[in-house]
Amino acid sequence: MTAVDIVNVHKHFGAQDVLSGIDMQVRQGEVVCLLGPSGSGKTTLLRCINGLAMPDQGHVSVDGALIGRKVRNGKLHDLTGKESAAQRARIGMVFQHFNLFPHLTVLDNLVLGPRTLKLKTSAELERHARELLDRVGLADRAAAYPAQLSGGQQQRVAIARALMMNPDLMLFDEPTSALDPQRVGEVLETMRSLAQDGMTMVVVTHEMTFARQAADRVVFMADGKVVEDSPPREFFDSPSTERARAFLRLV
Repeated sequence: MTAVDIVNVHKHFGAQDVLSGIDMQVRQGEVVCLLGPSGSGKTTLLRCINGLAMPDQGHVSVDGALIGRKVRNGKLHDLTGKESAAQRARIGMVFQHFNLFPHLTVLDNLVLGPRTLKLKTSAELERHARELLDRVGLADRAAAYPAQLSGGQQQRVAIARALMMNPDLMLFDEPTSALDPQRVGEVLETMRSLAQDGMTMVVVTHEMTFARQAADRVVFMADGKVVEDSPPREFFDSPSTERARAFLRLV
């Protein structure tokens, strides 16, 4: 079944066309890695998927629901702020930078969002948070503050925080780019575990080994367009375009 349906998506900022007619689908349980040079539109596409940016043309659907808009009386209308927030709650997003609240403990960072939405009791939220911290290998750091953690640990907390909302889809925007090289592996291992558990994931990354090993498909973007969309082995071993071959030579 289709988890994400992207149809003829265009996005521009001023005179710059950032996305130029993107068509792409992601199946449930699939891991899709978005590769490409800086400025190719990968992050903007992620933002369109979770409603942080709205396409100027075309549309994005997640699990059959239009993102950011609804049809009423045969016309499209923007969702209210509350409706958009509820929609985004089902889509986990992990950014380059961890965006943890520095004045809150790890545990409090995890429970803040769902507690505000009153999704469960405090005891249920704390139990769920501790289970997720154990899953990402940080069960002993619940009482720590972000400044007491390494970059890799902070990013794993950010992943656990996104999972607190029980998302149907996880989006990752270069989640290892701000990390020291020795910390990259622990974050990628957490992501591999999610993939093995069947989580639907769209990942913007420059980690070619991760894309080769963990992705079901690689989508290569350049100049706001999808240039190649293929299984990892096919993309890395025999890319069909010179643009992709040039990119792989550089990385």
